Amino acid sequence: MRLAAVRTWLDSPVAVHGTFVRDIRRLAVFLFCVEIVTGALLALYYRPSPEGAYQSLAVLNNNVPFGWYVRSLHLAAGHGLVFVVGLWAIRAFFQRRFLGPAGAQRWSLIAGFSMITVAFLLTGEALPWNQQAYWSTVVTSNLVEDVPLVGHRLATLFRGGPAVGGATVVRIYAIHALLLPWVAFALLAVAQRYRRRGALS
Repeated sequence: MRLAAVRTWLDSPVAVHGTFVRDIRRLAVFLFCVEIVTGALLALYYRPSPEGAYQSLAVLNNNVPFGWYVRSLHLAAGHGLVFVVGLWAIRAFFQRRFLGPAGAQRWSLIAGFSMITVAFLLTGEALPWNQQAYWSTVVTSNLVEDVPLVGHRLATLFRGGPAVGGATVVRIYAIHALLLPWVAFALLAVAQRYRRRGALS
């Protein structure tokens, strides 16, 4: 009897007491907006090339008024976004949000946001294109290549060729600044659509 009660408890979603969950989502959206604004400002000075990437960021830090502040804010908001989305995903898992009505859609959106924020962080850390960024990119590309079936093609797409080189920083910048924001916007639009229909809480 007790085992049946425990199983029933595990098989049912936890009731959400709205405020904290809504605040996590709002904070995630706010941090994402900070990333968009500061990223657009950084893009005015950043040069996505092996020779110009590090130098352009040095000029931004040292010569552009408040350039160091905008870059620091972009970096801090990025790490904060990963933390908040991770907290949201962990909370959703322990509340068993993947169960009940629209559970699959809800969990797919949460997992999608989690992967996108990690992808933002990994590609953003490679953009200074110094020694640390280069070797972290090599490690990341090797990890991507280990993905079953599609790993080699994804790694080649990520690197811009068979190995990490001059084309990689251009490819990473395109992924970070052009591709990932549109994917994030699409996920936000889908989440808003489900929320209006009452499928997501």
